Amino acid sequence: MKLVAWAAVVAATAVVYWPALAAGFVGDDFMILHRLRSVSDAGDALRFFRDEFFGYYRPLAFMSHSFDWLVAGAAPRQFHLTNLVLHLANTSLVFLIASAAGIAGERPRRRLIAGTIAALLFGLHASNHEAVIWMSARFDLLATFWALAAIWWIVRGSGGQLARRSAERGGGGSSLPTGARSAEVGGPGSPSGRVRGRDAWMAGALFFPALLSKESVVALPIAAAAWAVFRLRATTADAIRVTVPWLAALVAYAVLRSVAGGIPAAGGSGRLPKLAAFAAVLTIVIALADSRWLRIRDWLRAHRGTFGGAALAVIAIVTFAAGWLGGAFGALAREKLAVAGFAIFYLLSPVVDVALTPYFLDPATSVYWMGGAAAGIGLVALAMLLWRRFLDEDAAWFAGLLLVAALIPISALTEGQRYLYLPSAAVSILATILILDVRVRVRRLAVAGVAVIVALSTWQISRKAEDWVWAGEMTSAGARLVDDALAPACGGQVVFLTSPVAMRGVYTHFYYETFELPRGCIPEAFHVVARVVRVDTPVDVRWDGPDRIVITAPAYNGNFVLSRDFRHFDVPLRAERDVSIDTPLGPVRAEAVGTLQHIALTLSGRVRSDSVRFFYYSEGAIRAFRR
Repeated sequence: MKLVAWAAVVAATAVVYWPALAAGFVGDDFMILHRLRSVSDAGDALRFFRDEFFGYYRPLAFMSHSFDWLVAGAAPRQFHLTNLVLHLANTSLVFLIASAAGIAGERPRRRLIAGTIAALLFGLHASNHEAVIWMSARFDLLATFWALAAIWWIVRGSGGQLARRSAERGGGGSSLPTGARSAEVGGPGSPSGRVRGRDAWMAGALFFPALLSKESVVALPIAAAAWAVFRLRATTADAIRVTVPWLAALVAYAVLRSVAGGIPAAGGSGRLPKLAAFAAVLTIVIALADSRWLRIRDWLRAHRGTFGGAALAVIAIVTFAAGWLGGAFGALAREKLAVAGFAIFYLLSPVVDVALTPYFLDPATSVYWMGGAAAGIGLVALAMLLWRRFLDEDAAWFAGLLLVAALIPISALTEGQRYLYLPSAAVSILATILILDVRVRVRRLAVAGVAVIVALSTWQISRKAEDWVWAGEMTSAGARLVDDALAPACGGQVVFLTSPVAMRGVYTHFYYETFELPRGCIPEAFHVVARVVRVDTPVDVRWDGPDRIVITAPAYNGNFVLSRDFRHFDVPLRAERDVSIDTPLGPVRAEAVGTLQHIALTLSGRVRSDSVRFFYYSEGAIRAFRR
């Protein structure tokens, strides 16, 4: 039955994502493809261990891309197929972890249900569409694969011990009340299981390729320590023994990153706060070994209101700072609230397309941080509702710390849902633990709720797959249009008067490398005057004199962004304001007239209009602009 359930979940996930194999390349994909062009055999791929990628060190992920390149060249289907295979492998690992004896109890039926629910929630998690379908998100898929494999290795090695001991004592999963079930697993000073030395080092060895795939898994030693401390009731010495191989992998990665990749071992001063948070949480978890955490649990049981009030007070203070304080502290408060809102919404919601313009992602709006405050309050309310069940279930402490470990490295990022790929695995496991821990009657309602969530997520994934396919087709057609205009020569100057960014909620950026695929040629100069963000705003373009181009948006949505240097797009064009800036091509003047928006570019004397190829984006396509 276990094999049948696993196969059914994997097959369902594959069917839902299968249409995405028709997606093409978009956005950052072309920067990766540019680097793959020099790979002609397996030996060439090893050079990625001596290279960096915009300050990141991810050689193993680039080697996997090299495999696709050697197999099929620039055929996008091969790259998407590998992404899908990795997602199915990760879904399988979630199934195995959630059905492990130490988490779900020793009853086969209970373990089967746990694995099925967790794997469905993860495999068909709506926000994971970006990680699975976008070729450039291979970093997240591969890092998660090795990270989950490492977690699975320590769970499988000691989970059986927990089941056997529970069976010997008469424990039986859901046959006991929550508190009794927790107590049966072991008491203070009496560890219920132990990670064998070779299993600990094997888990550390599996963690190493996760780091070589993407650095966002750096805090995973917290999860290893949490398994030993909370699930196995380990001594302090045993908890340290479990954690040391993971830390050794971190040291090896830092040395290789610095020596071979030429990148600072810690990733620069900007990442020091995250590393400090990682070290603090890891230290606290190990300090709670020898069942000291049970005293914390007992105190928390009796002080639910105190904890909830303190959490709400913290949210209130941060919200006040975000709304009424300026300077660095106010900006930090707004950033953290925005990250909280982003993570909570996308991790818990089966619907990702809530609006064409999600205002909670726009730093210029107050909703950007107010949404985080609201989400935080909702999360506190949910925690109060599930308070006793979470506290009394050892496995929930482990899954909660796995979630914390997955979130720490991305605690300042809201640019893409792919960052939540590994956290979504932790949420799926945690949700499954809590669902199986409720009374039978409530559990049936919870399982029905899971079915509704999976159905909604499936619908959302199908919609987003269509958007990714469209984005690939639009990008490919635009690249061919530009290349045809430049042919037969290579080089030339290209100007996009308007260019799509994140259209339909997927990546639609154009870079120099985007135009390389048709013939291997890159323009000698490529500039964008105005970015059109998320909402497809039709425009008319015309010459108004020998050196003046006017872009008109008849029904402007307030979603254009300009740039003074064509590098940093930091001049949002609000519908009610006029803007004047100087650019390398000449002055740009934007004027609003009712619902119309005019953007006038006056070419400077050193720019010869007959030597530049002009294009613009409108109504879902890149179009050529000629006199």
